[in-house]
This record gives sequence, structure tokens and C-alpha cells, in this order.
Amino acid sequence: MDKIQVLLEALPYIKEYSGKTVVVKIGGKMMEEDSLLQDVLDNIVLMKYIGIKVVLIHGGGQQITEMMKKKNLEIEFVDGLRITTKETIYIVKKVLVEKINKKIVSLLNQREKIAIGISGDEAGFIKCRKKYGEKNGQKIDLGFVGKIVNINSKVIEKILKKYLPVIATLGADNKGNIYNINADDCASEIAVFLKAARIIFLTDVDGVFKKTEKQDKTKVISKLTAKECLEMIKRGEINSGMLPKTIACLNSLKRGVKRAHILNGTKKDSILMEVFTDKGVGTMITL
Repeated sequence: MDKIQVLLEALPYIKEYSGKTVVVKIGGKMMEEDSLLQDVLDNIVLMKYIGIKVVLIHGGGQQITEMMKKKNLEIEFVDGLRITTKETIYIVKKVLVEKINKKIVSLLNQREKIAIGISGDEAGFIKCRKKYGEKNGQKIDLGFVGKIVNINSKVIEKILKKYLPVIATLGADNKGNIYNINADDCASEIAVFLKAARIIFLTDVDGVFKKTEKQDKTKVISKLTAKECLEMIKRGEINSGMLPKTIACLNSLKRGVKRAHILNGTKKDSILMEVFTDKGVGTMITL
């Protein structure tokens, strides 16, 4: 009976989002533990089977770092962005495309072929220009780190007619140079260009937390407006790793995406609970 009740509660949401595009960005622990990754992918497969057009975006920061350590290459970040040399960019592509992307596509296609992997630097899919960092007021050369200038959404829309696209976050400029793109930014831009109904960021924490009088950070804020998020950012209540994800959510909402979510991808069925139940399990942000 409990299962039937859950299905009845989910029906209005299934009806609302069937045929709509939802962008899901995965990262963190779920990328390193097969059981966690499989649970997330099972949720995504179910979403596809009920008619939702899911676009899956992935990064691979930890795996890239591990590969660089093996090759004794210097690892340096500026404001969370990896300084990427010409040698490093080929390691980034090897890890993202040949290791992570292929693995995700293979897991999704275990029962039948429903997914296709694509790298953003291929066939003019994601166009970039060089991005610079800033440190102590000084402009920092990040190497082959890119800022998206255009996305050929027709490439994804064509795949979505039959398959689930799994996108590695790389791009290229007009000269064919390959760039590493921040996965949160990439997911946000793709959601905007596709006019997605929702964007979901899966992370290792439950969502945006609210401080209580006892400074207890265990309370997750279920719903926030963009205005409330900006106020929390100004007060320093949203910071560290949550800040870029929140900014990516706000960027998506400002440019047409209806709802943005931040939730814990390491918890079983978290996507389904967030999208298809009244209460949800993470933080939903709206305008």
C-alpha cells in the first residue's frame, strides 16, 4: 500500500515532466563508488522510461587528479579551477572520455542501448574561449580552461529523440584547441540552451543548510527563492563547494530554466524522491 501511495503521489509530477528536458549533473563520491553510481543511473533510466528527456553531465576532478599524481604532474587550482597545461588537457580528455564517459554509458546500456556518450569538443558541439582566473586582484592564466560561448543544442536534441546523451565537459575554440570546462558551469549552460524544465546538481551533501540558533547545520532548506539565495551568499551562509553550484542554479533560473535542485546523490533514490514527491529530499531553488 505504501508503494501504491508513492505512485499516486508521483503521478502529477510524471504528467508534468513527461516530454520535458531535465539536465542532471553528477560528481563527487558517486563517481568513485560503483554501487552509488549504479543507484543514480537506475533513477535516471526510470526517468527516461516514463518519458522525461534526461541529459546527463559529468565531470571527473578526483580521477583527473589521481592520474596527474601518477604522472608526477603539478596540481594547482585557482578559485576551484584547475590550471590546465597542454600536457594536462590530454590527460583530462583521456580520463573524462575514455574512462568515465565510457563507464557511465556502459552501465546505462546494460539492459538495452539507451545512452550515447559525447564529448563537448567534438563536432563543434561546445564552443569555448580561453578563461582567466583572478588572484589578489591579478589576472591568472589558467591555461586550457574554457568559458562557453555557444552550444549547438541541435546535437543534443537529435540524440534525445531516441537516446540519453552523456556529456563529458570539454569544449573547443575556433582553432581546434581543447578546453577543460567546469562541470557545474557546463551543466548550467546546457540547461539554458536546451530550455530545460529542471536542472539537478547531485553532490555529497543533502542541500543548502540553514543555521539554527544553536549553530546546528543539520537542517536542510527544502525551498529557496533566487533572492533568498543571493542574500545567503552575501551573508556568507552559502560558501565553499556549495557556492559554485548555487551560482550555477541562479544562472540557469535567470535565463529560463524553471527549477533548480541541489541534493545528495549518495542517498538511495534521491533523484526520484526529489522530483516525484511533494516533500522532496534536497533544496529546490526557484525565481
